[in-house]
Amino acid sequence: MDLKNGIPGTRIPVKVTRLLLVLCILAMRIGPVHAQTDQDKTNRAIFDKVHGTVTDRLDLPLGGLVLEVARSMEGTPYVASTLEVEPERLQIFLDKTDCILFVETAVALAMTFKGLEIVQGSSPRAAEPSYELFCRNVQNLRYRDGKVDGYTSRLHYTSEWILQGEANGIFTEVTAELGSPISQKFSFMSTHPDSYRQLRNSAHSREEIARTERMLTNHGPYHSVSQELLSDPKVAGRIKDGDILAFVSTVGGLDITHVGIACTAEDGKMHFIHASTKSMKVVIEQKTLAEYARTGVRVIKLN
Repeated sequence: MDLKNGIPGTRIPVKVTRLLLVLCILAMRIGPVHAQTDQDKTNRAIFDKVHGTVTDRLDLPLGGLVLEVARSMEGTPYVASTLEVEPERLQIFLDKTDCILFVETAVALAMTFKGLEIVQGSSPRAAEPSYELFCRNVQNLRYRDGKVDGYTSRLHYTSEWILQGEANGIFTEVTAELGSPISQKFSFMSTHPDSYRQLRNSAHSREEIARTERMLTNHGPYHSVSQELLSDPKVAGRIKDGDILAFVSTVGGLDITHVGIACTAEDGKMHFIHASTKSMKVVIEQKTLAEYARTGVRVIKLN
């Protein structure tokens, strides 16, 4: 029995039948797109919720608004490796995060709510706040020159992320004013390719990463505020709520091991809010900054 709109005896043309077959096959293949659509809906709902939470604080300086946004994200689950998909593409998640994504997301949301769009090589420009603007801001924070062009176009080293943010008028690193020089080399990713599936079988990608590492090494000197200095009120007093904190790594060839956002806690002392691997969610760290930063910290202020 041939059917068209449920009417017996009406034959469907062969071309239409083939088209329907093709559409059915495509429908089976685009399951992940549906999942991404669901993620997009989740993101937009959280975006609207956070916006509503901070809407009466939009006159705060950018750093202050970043902290307010970060506070609104307390409890967000920590999930590692959310960006590791192939081929490389912009991934946005507001219902889960890791440490750098948490800071990046807070900055991008705060800038979006203030109606600021990141422009490569220039200061941010005015723009209408929207979820689409937020996505563009994330891309301009996360990727070299704001362009998604394979795995190596992502800013894997926090130092390069900071440098690009400074070039775009978003950040000012003040570590040199507060601390002392450190010996910082960059080589970990290119010398540990088995730790990154995108590098294991790609000599070209490893060389691109190595080129970035050489650039970053030559960009020095780098500085750190030691744990001892953080105990000095004159130094600690210059770290303010909303400052980005990048904790220095002791692993050879690696610059930063963790990041967070400075936050004065109920005890009146400087702590920080971060996506914690211990708590497996976004929390205000129980330890003070001075207690936590055993290996030293870099301090980046929002402009």
